[in-house]
Amino acid sequence: DVVDAGGAMTADVVDAGGAMAADVVDVPAAPADAGETVVTTAEITANTTWRGIVRLPNELVFVRAPAVLTIEPGARVVGQASTALIVTRGARIEASGTAQQPIVFGPASAITPGMTPRRGDWGGLVILGGASINRTGGDAGAGENQIEGVDATDARGRYGGSDDNYNCGTLRYVRIDYAGKVLARDNELNSLTLGGCGRATTIDYVQTHRGEDDGVELFGGTVDLRHIVITQSDDDGLDWDYGWRGRVQWLFVQAPPSSTESDPSGIEADNDRDANNATPRSLPVIYNATVIGPNPMTNSMPGAVFRRGTGVRMFNAIFTGWGSRAVDVRDTASAALTMGMNPDLQVSSSLFHNNGAMGTTHFVGDMTLNDDMVFRDAARMNRFDLDPMLPAANNLTAPNITPPMGSPAASGAATPTDMFFDATATYVGAVRPGATTTWMDGWTNFQ
Repeated sequence: DVVDAGGAMTADVVDAGGAMAADVVDVPAAPADAGETVVTTAEITANTTWRGIVRLPNELVFVRAPAVLTIEPGARVVGQASTALIVTRGARIEASGTAQQPIVFGPASAITPGMTPRRGDWGGLVILGGASINRTGGDAGAGENQIEGVDATDARGRYGGSDDNYNCGTLRYVRIDYAGKVLARDNELNSLTLGGCGRATTIDYVQTHRGEDDGVELFGGTVDLRHIVITQSDDDGLDWDYGWRGRVQWLFVQAPPSSTESDPSGIEADNDRDANNATPRSLPVIYNATVIGPNPMTNSMPGAVFRRGTGVRMFNAIFTGWGSRAVDVRDTASAALTMGMNPDLQVSSSLFHNNGAMGTTHFVGDMTLNDDMVFRDAARMNRFDLDPMLPAANNLTAPNITPPMGSPAASGAATPTDMFFDATATYVGAVRPGATTTWMDGWTNFQ
């Protein structure tokens, strides 16, 4: 049986493989061989399964509580310029692809003969939950907020709560291509937006490619990330705000050759712009990242900007190719967190190579903090001006960030103690040196 968005039963539908399709929303009286679902409603309120090609309407599509949206391996979900898929608080998405059959979200232009997909051809994927954030004001009241991209008066855009184990669902082996939309200053749709998602959420093997704004932005919550690829986002690669305290292992960020944005970076990190010391404070822990700038001679981008009271504990990272500097602690609220033996803001056991206009300026001190002194402190165990020997990090269509066994990245790694992290990753960067196959093989795409 097929269930439409209002929960009513319609006719039995048989998918292209001959199996009975359960809970597929709004399948039109279409040809039996189409292998497509055309979603004609802007709200999904019943448990729904998508398979094959799924075409979304040219508007915001909301998955409402208590619905669970299940997307099967190999599905391709496509939208148009004003399309975004928003999984609201209380609903859930279960999108588990495989390395052989990833789930792809993208624009209709990508599957239309004669058309070339471009950034912003559709809005993106937004997932909202009830984990804690640090906003005490805003549109939704204390402990809640309104997500960017949804009208401030629309309660479907609310996120935040008190359940740090909140489960927003699963994204596994998922690509999000050519998404994002700048609606107004500080009001954008990113390729992937996670607002108030908790630790029971699974985000693993996810790529965002050529987004118009940020690749992945996190607004509070405790959601963890593994195996994340963010390539050629026009603004920031990874962005966080409002008290995000997740953990990350295996992150690859590749900047585009140029950007139309005013202040792009590989990582842009905030606590709360209106109350820099609001709690819970943004304080993710990150291991094994490779953060690639376009070329220090041709850009003025920083690799990572930490500001407005954010903390971060980052280990075993490679920063290379950033024009202005690798790491920039931009204000006093974040600078105050760099002090002590195990500071709340640190980048440690990492490699810095080919940053700054001359290739050796990885940090630039300013009135806020002497970044160079802080990150060159011997206690941080960072290494400088050693080539990690990445074969083709700036290749836009076939990047290769696997160092050879002789690379400096093969040693010098810190060992995590948190059981979330794989402690056998005894190397610096996102990919094991000398590997003949990597975790990015098969399911990613850079075209």
